[in-house]
Amino acid sequence: MPAGSSTAPWPRKCRRPWSMREDRPLPAEPLFTPEEAATRLSISVKTLMKHVREGRLRYINVGTEGRKARRFSAYNLSTFIETQKVRETPKCPSTKAPKALSTSTTFKSNVVAFSALPKPATKKTPKQ
Repeated sequence: MPAGSSTAPWPRKCRRPWSMREDRPLPAEPLFTPEEAATRLSISVKTLMKHVREGRLRYINVGTEGRKARRFSAYNLSTFIETQKVRETPKCPSTKAPKALSTSTTFKSNVVAFSALPKPATKKTPKQ
């Protein structure tokens, strides 16, 4: 197919007409206000709205463009809960003891006991 041609009856850059979108239908279950949704999630409204702003929690806008009235369906809340679940996996204990690193040395030395070291000579000053 050449670039720019498409089987759709509308231009490629335009969005599909609303009637042809394959969005999920409106929920049959009741919609919850932010206060009710926050209560169901056991969080504050402020935290709920932070999740909304960061895109973690979807909502339905029943207001106007200028003033949004957000509502949450039970599906939105259950999806949010599923995506927020975190599995804490404990670190696997090692079955082997750590090995000491072996390095090759080129310096050879002998170990000498402190008692075998010669005493330093005392400096004698001439008497006058």
